Amino acid sequence: MSSPVFVYDAGMLIALDRGEKSAGLLHQVLVEDGHSPVVPLPVLAQAWRPGQWTPLTRVVRQCVVFGVRVSAPLSCGVCQAGHVEDDAKRAGRILALAAIPAEKRPDAVAALAVVIAARHHQSVIVTSDPRDVTAYRDVLPGASEAVRVLDVPDIAGFIAGKRVLR
Repeated sequence: MSSPVFVYDAGMLIALDRGEKSAGLLHQVLVEDGHSPVVPLPVLAQAWRPGQWTPLTRVVRQCVVFGVRVSAPLSCGVCQAGHVEDDAKRAGRILALAAIPAEKRPDAVAALAVVIAARHHQSVIVTSDPRDVTAYRDVLPGASEAVRVLDVPDIAGFIAGKRVLR
């Protein structure tokens, strides 16, 4: 069985940009082990801030920015293909169906990250909003078996081998 594909949401990119050690360690392990971490294009837009150089400058180069054409072919067929029209429709469906907390607003970027993760055979979404992402995942047919959720504060426990995936 192959390793799961890790999909970052804005919370993980922010943790990496802040230099959080556990986030950096997980990222380094993922970069060295098979499929590069996946960053959906709208997630990058949420987390990117202007400046000549930030830690994200290096991190993004080590990731697959999903939805961006690259000159070198990617080894992952899903990442090579990029978005299909159905991705947007599936994200819209889960936004309409998910039971997110009343104080929250629907997040199309997080919903799209769930759709991208579900297109991979096995995946883990690294997020700072696990309740929302889990709610989106749980209403997407087939995703609850294939997509796991890792809360950014639980990264150290995950690295230590604790069962923290949702």
